[in-house]
Amino acid sequence: MFENDLSFVAPTRVSLNVKELNIHAKNATIVNNVSFSLDSGKLMAIIGGSGSGKTTMLNVLAGKTNSSITYDGTVLFTSSKDSIKSDDSSEIIVAYLTQHDALAANLTCRETLRIAADLKLQLTKQERYVLVEELIAELGLRDCADTHVGDAHHKGLSGGEKRRLSIAVQMIANPSVLFLDEPTTGLDSYSAYLLIKTLKKLCNNGGRTIIMSIHQPRSDILFALDQVCLLSKGFPMYCGPVPEMIDYFSSLGYDVPEQCNPADYFIDICSIDNRSSQSLQNSEKRWSSFATEWQKKSSEVLTNDSEKDITVLNVDPTPPSVSTWQQIWVLTKRNLLLNSRDKMTLIAVQLEPVIVGVVVGWVFYKPDMNSQLGLRSIAGALYIVGSIQGYLLLLLETYRLSEIDVKVYDRERAEGCVSAFSFLMARRLSNLIHEDILIPLIFATITYFMFGLQADAKKFFTYYGLTLVSHQTSVSVAYMAVAISRDFSKAGLVGNLTFTLQSMACGFFVNAKKMPVYVRWTKYIAYLFYTFSALMSNTFSDFGCQISAGVKKCVGNEYIDTFGIPKNWISVPTIIVFCWAIGFYVVGLAFFHFKTVDVTLAKQVTRSNKSEEDESDKESTDLSEDSIELEEKSLPLTNSDHSEISITLQDISLSVEQIKLFQLKDKKLTTHVHKDILCYVNADFKPNTINAVMGPSGSGKTSLLNLISDRVYSNVFTKFKKDGKILFNGRPVTQNMFKSICSYVSQDDSHLLPNLTVYETLKYAALLRLSHFKEDLVEDRVNTLINDLGLRNCANNLVGNELIKGISGGEKRRVSIGIQLLTNPSILLLDEPTSGLDSFTSSTIIELLKKLCNQGKTIILTIHQPRAELFADFGNVLLLAKGGRVAYNGEPLAMVEYFKGRGFTCPPLTNIADYLLDVISVNIQNDINEATSKERVNALLENWSMINSAAVKNTSPTITHHEFLELFSQHIRHHASSIVAYRVCLSRQFKVITRNLDSCFARLAQVPGMAAILTIYFAPLKNNYTGVTDRLGLTQQFTSLYFCGMLVNLAVYPAERDNFYQEYHDNVYGIGPFLSAYMTLEFPMAIASALIFSALTVMGTGLPRTAEMLFISMYCSFVVTTCGEAWGIVVNTLFDRPGFVVNVVSIILSISSIMSGILSLQMPKFWKGLNYTSPVHYTSMILINYAFPDHLKFNCRDGGRNPDGSCIFSNGKDVIENFGLHVNTSVYMGALICVWVIYRAIPYFVLKIYLELFKR
Repeated sequence: MFENDLSFVAPTRVSLNVKELNIHAKNATIVNNVSFSLDSGKLMAIIGGSGSGKTTMLNVLAGKTNSSITYDGTVLFTSSKDSIKSDDSSEIIVAYLTQHDALAANLTCRETLRIAADLKLQLTKQERYVLVEELIAELGLRDCADTHVGDAHHKGLSGGEKRRLSIAVQMIANPSVLFLDEPTTGLDSYSAYLLIKTLKKLCNNGGRTIIMSIHQPRSDILFALDQVCLLSKGFPMYCGPVPEMIDYFSSLGYDVPEQCNPADYFIDICSIDNRSSQSLQNSEKRWSSFATEWQKKSSEVLTNDSEKDITVLNVDPTPPSVSTWQQIWVLTKRNLLLNSRDKMTLIAVQLEPVIVGVVVGWVFYKPDMNSQLGLRSIAGALYIVGSIQGYLLLLLETYRLSEIDVKVYDRERAEGCVSAFSFLMARRLSNLIHEDILIPLIFATITYFMFGLQADAKKFFTYYGLTLVSHQTSVSVAYMAVAISRDFSKAGLVGNLTFTLQSMACGFFVNAKKMPVYVRWTKYIAYLFYTFSALMSNTFSDFGCQISAGVKKCVGNEYIDTFGIPKNWISVPTIIVFCWAIGFYVVGLAFFHFKTVDVTLAKQVTRSNKSEEDESDKESTDLSEDSIELEEKSLPLTNSDHSEISITLQDISLSVEQIKLFQLKDKKLTTHVHKDILCYVNADFKPNTINAVMGPSGSGKTSLLNLISDRVYSNVFTKFKKDGKILFNGRPVTQNMFKSICSYVSQDDSHLLPNLTVYETLKYAALLRLSHFKEDLVEDRVNTLINDLGLRNCANNLVGNELIKGISGGEKRRVSIGIQLLTNPSILLLDEPTSGLDSFTSSTIIELLKKLCNQGKTIILTIHQPRAELFADFGNVLLLAKGGRVAYNGEPLAMVEYFKGRGFTCPPLTNIADYLLDVISVNIQNDINEATSKERVNALLENWSMINSAAVKNTSPTITHHEFLELFSQHIRHHASSIVAYRVCLSRQFKVITRNLDSCFARLAQVPGMAAILTIYFAPLKNNYTGVTDRLGLTQQFTSLYFCGMLVNLAVYPAERDNFYQEYHDNVYGIGPFLSAYMTLEFPMAIASALIFSALTVMGTGLPRTAEMLFISMYCSFVVTTCGEAWGIVVNTLFDRPGFVVNVVSIILSISSIMSGILSLQMPKFWKGLNYTSPVHYTSMILINYAFPDHLKFNCRDGGRNPDGSCIFSNGKDVIENFGLHVNTSVYMGALICVWVIYRAIPYFVLKIYLELFKR
C-alpha cells in the first residue's frame, strides 16, 4: 500500500511516568493504584469494559479534571536532557480529542482545517495549506473535503468522517502528547484501522506520545499499539507492552484461543459476568486474582525502576500560537463565511426588525397626541421600542451562542488557540454591519415614521442612536448570560431575570418617581430606565407648547414630568446605557475566562421491591428453557405456536432529492440535489438465526432498516423515493405491515428519560407494552431482562444525560434493547446494537440475541465491527459496499469460500469480518490507493450482480390487509388501551417531574415568583393620578404570564416529547393519552400557582380586596399561563431546537402582549379584530374593568387635572370611559373559556398532523 508523508516538524519528545495513581469522585474511588511508564514515540491504549474508568483516567492524565474529581499519586511528563533543544521551553503542547465532535456545521472539511491551521501554526500560508491537504489525504477525507460538516438538521459528513476531521484538527497543532477519547467511535472497521495506522506513523516519525481510550480494538489495531492498560472496575489488570501481554496472561493460565482477537479475550476474562449467581461468583474470583497478581507485578517494576537523566516538563495550557489580532482576523473571516452560508438565519435576522417594526408601527399607528389616549399610546410605543425589540434580540443571541457558537469556542479555547477577548471582538466585528448597525436602523426607520413622530432629523437620529445602544446592550446581556451558563435554559433564565428587572424598574409600568422607596434604587441599575427616559425626553420635550397669559405651557413637558423624567435628558442616559453594555461585556469576558463547566455524578435511587433481595441471588433465566417454575413466574411469551417469518427483499432501492434554497453560488433560488442511497438490494433474512448487515460507513445499513420498517420520512425540502418489494414467507407485504410486527432498536438512546432509573424505565415500558398481562408477570419479565442484559448492578441508577452523570453509554444501549425485547417480538431490528460497547458487553448482547433466535424469531442487525466469534455466530450476512450496493448475501462460511474463490484469502490470526470489510472498502488516502481499491470493489460488485440476476423474481401482488391478519395476526404487537396508557404516562411523568428540580421550580415557583416581584414594585397602589397608571401597568404585567407558560413548557415538555415519539412510532399508544397525562399534571400545578399569584397581586398590591377580584385574577392568570404553555407545545412539536422555539414563541407572545389593549389605546381596526383571537386581550379587559370599579375614588394632587382644575380621573368609571376600556365582563369571561378550549385543543391537532402527515 502506498504511504503518505506528512510535513510536520518533529516536536519535543516526551515520556509519561505514572506512579500509584488513584482517582476519586466524592466518596467513590474510580481508578485504583495504576502505575506505568510510557516512552516518547509510543502509542498506548486504555481498554476495558463499560464503566471501568477509561475516560476518567484519560482526563486526569491530560489534566482535564473538574471540581468533582480528585486524585493522588504521581503523573510526570519527562524528557531526556539530550532530546531537549536549546530553544525549547520546559513546557509541552498537549492536545485532547473528546468523545463528542464540536465543529462548525456550515464549514467544509477543508475550510475547518485551514482555519485551525491559521489559528495554531506560525507558518506561511502555503506551508499551512500544504499540511492541510496532507492531513486530508492521510485521514481519508479527500472525498468529502468540500462537503459541509453538517448537523442533525442539515446533512453533511457522516459520523466517521466527523471523527476523522476532529482528529485532524487536533493533529494540526503538532502536539508532543496527544490524548484521544474513543477516537474510533462511529468508524467502520477499515476506517478505524487506517486511523490507528496514521496515529502510529505520527509516533514513529515525529516522536509523539499518543494515549487513547478504546472500547473494542481489532487484532491488528491491538498489535499496532506499543503499550496497553487494561482496566476492570477501576483496577489495572495489566499495564505494559503489548508483546508481553499474551505471555503474562499465559503465565496465569489463560492462553488466547486461535482465531480470536486477544483484546476481546482479555476484556472478557477480566469482566464481571453478573448474568447469574454462578457466573458472578466465578468471574469475581478470577477478577480478584488478576487484580492481586498485577499489583505484585507492578510493585516489582516500580522497585526496579532506576533514576534516569531526565528533565520534568510542565504541561503547557497551550497559549495561542498566533497573536490576538491574528485570531480576531481569522475568527472574523470565519464568522462572515458562516453568516453568509446560514441563509435562513441571515434572512430571519433581517426580516425580524421589518416584521416586528411593521407590526408595532401598525398597532401604534399615528395616535392623536393631543389626547390622553394618544399620549399613553405613544408612551407605550416608546416602551416597546426600548424593551421588546431588545428582548427578542437577547433571546436570539442567547440561542445562537449557547446552541451553536459557544461549543466551537469552548473546544478552541481548551486547545489554546482562541482567547475570550478575540472571540468577543471577532463576533462583534463580523456582525457589525448587517446586525449591529442595520437592524436598529431598519427598526427605527419603520417605527419612527409609522408612530407619526416629529419629522425632525435631530430627533430621528437621536431615536436611532438610542435603539442602537439598546440593541448593543441586549446583545451584551446575552453574551454575559451564556458566559455564566452554557446551558440554554439557564442562560435564558439569566437573560429573563435581567429583563424582568429592566421592565419593572424602567418607569413605564411603575412610576419611577413614586415607586416604593425600597426598590426605587433599582431604576439606577436598569439600563432600560435610561433608554425609556431618553426616548420619552426626546419625543415629548417642548411638545405641544402654548403661551397662555404670558406663561409657556407644554403638554409634553407636563406629561414626562408625571413619569419623573427631566426635560431634554438625552445625552447622559445614552452614555450610561453604552457604559452598561461595556460593563456586561467585561463581566462576560471574566466569566468566559475563568468559569469551567462541571458535570455532577448521579445519585443512586433506592427502590422498594419485595423481591429485591431474592433478585440479587436469582439466576439469569435462559429464555429457551422449558422450566415449570419459569412458566409460573415468567411471561408466556414464547412463540412456539407462532409460524416463523422469513423475510425477502427484492430490488429494494432508496434515493433522496433535496431542495436547497438560495444557492447564490449557482445563481439559483432553489437547487435540486439527487442522491442514491440503496441500489437494487436483494437479500434473504431467515428466522432462527442472526441476520447481520455489514458494510463501511455510507453503505446504507441504517437506511435499509429504516426503509423496511417504514421509518423513512419525507418533508417539504427532502423527498425520498422508495422502490422494491418486501416478502413475508414469499408473500409481498407493505412497509406498514412490516412495521406492525417488528420491533426496532435505534442507534440513538436520547429518547430515554434521564430522571428515571434503569428499573423504572423498563418497568414503565413493560406496563405499556404488556398491559394485557398480570402485574406480577410483568415484574418478573422486567427482572429477568435486567439480569439477562447485565444491568443488575446499575438497576437503581438514573439513566442520566449530558448534565446528569448516569449510566454509561453501553448500559444505555442495553436499556434501549431491553425495552424492545419486553414484547418478545417475532421480528427484531437493531441498528448498531454494539456501537460504543466493549467486547464483553457486545458478546453478552449477541448471546442474548442467539437465545431469542432459538424461539423462531427473525433478527436483523447492522454492525460495524463484529468480533471473530460473533461473525461465526451469524447465520446470514448481507454485505453492502459504499453507495448501497450488495457485495454478498448468504451464510458466513459460504461467504469466506466465495471471497477465497475471488482471490481474497484471510491471513492467519486476523478477524475474518475485519478482513472482508477491508476488501470491499475504498482507500481514499491518495490517488494510487483509491484507483486500486475502486477497481477491486467494482469487480466484486459486478460479479455478485451477475450471480444475483439469475434469481427468479416474485411478481405476486401485495397481500390485502384481511389476508395479512389471517396469516400474521399472532405476530402483531398489542396496542395499549387509552386508559392504561394514560395511567402509566401519568405515573411516569409525575415521577420525572418530582425528581427534576428545574421542572418543579418551573412549574411551581416561576409564576408565584413573578407575583412576588410585582408585589414588591407595585405595593401599595395609591388612589391618585400615578395610581391610575400603576394599575394599568399592573394589569399589563399579567400578560407576562404568557411567557412564563412558555418557559415552563420548555423546561418539561421536550424530554417527554422525545420519549413519546419513540413509543408512538413503536405503535404503543396514541397522542390522546400522552397529552391527557401531561395536562393532568399541568393543570393542578397551574391552578396552585395561579392561586398564589392572585393572593399576592390582589391582597398585596392593593387591587380591590374582594373574593370576586381574587377569583377573577386567579382565573385570568391560569388561562394566560396555560395558553402560553399551549403555544410552547405547538412550537416544540414543530421545531426540535429549544432556542429556536423560544425565539418563535417570544415573537408571537410579544405581539399578543402589545395588542392586549392597554399599551396601544388607539389600535387600527385590523388589529382590534385580530385581538379577539388572543386570550390576553380578554384577560386584560376583564382585569381592568374589575381593577377600576365605579366606587373607586381618585385624587389629582400629583397631577392629571383638566384646564378648569378638575381631576381628569375622579373615579374608576372615569378611567374606563376616558381610555375606552369598558367591556361586558360576563360576555368576555364566557368568550375567554371558548378561546382557552381552542388553544388547548390546537396542540392535539398539531401533534396529530405532524406525526401522521408531515412525518410521512
